[in-house]
Amino acid sequence: MRPHTWSATTIQFLTQAELRALFRVITRKRDRALFLVAYRHGLRASEVGLLHMDDLNFAQQRMTIHRLKRSLPGIYPLRADEVKVLKAYLHERQSPSPTLFLSQRGTPISRRQLDTLMDVKMSLAAIPASKRHFHVLKHSIATHLLDAGADLRFVQDWVGHASIKNTVIYAQLTSRRRDEEARKVFTSPYVV
Repeated sequence: MRPHTWSATTIQFLTQAELRALFRVITRKRDRALFLVAYRHGLRASEVGLLHMDDLNFAQQRMTIHRLKRSLPGIYPLRADEVKVLKAYLHERQSPSPTLFLSQRGTPISRRQLDTLMDVKMSLAAIPASKRHFHVLKHSIATHLLDAGADLRFVQDWVGHASIKNTVIYAQLTSRRRDEEARKVFTSPYVV
C-alpha cells in the first residue's frame, strides 16, 4: 500500500465550531482525554496506542510523545485542561497496564477501534462524513495553530514533522493568516 500524500486540496480539517461540537458529544472520561490529547498534540491513531503511563509527567506537566512514519518524537508541555482530563480518566481507570489508553477489554486501543470511535462521535456531532477520519485531528491542530499566529517552525516541531515541506501545506489552508499578511504587506510603500 502506498503512503497517503496530503495536499492543500485533499486535507480536511475541523473548524473550531465542529471541534467544539465533537467535544460536546464526548462524555466518557477516557474518550475525552484521548481525543483532547490526540488533537492538541497532532497524534496519529497508531501513535495514541504508543502512549504509556510513564510518558506522563504531571509534576512537570509534560508528556513524551513517540511518533511514527519518520516523524520526530519529543517531550511536550501539557495544558492545564489536558492534565485535568487525564487525571480524571486515570482516577476511574482500574487497569495496572502500562499503556495509557486501553480498549474496553483492557488491551491497548487499536487504530481500528479509534477509527470506529471517531466515526461514531463525529456522526453524533453532525460532522460531514468526509471529515470522519482520525487524522483530521492532526490536520486540525496544525491549521488552528497557524490561524492563531503560530510560527511555521513551531507548528513543524509541535506536530513532529521531520520536513518543513509537510507543514507548509497547512499554511495554504489558513485564510486568516493570509489575510493578515496581505493587509500588512500591501500597506507597505514598497508595494505599488
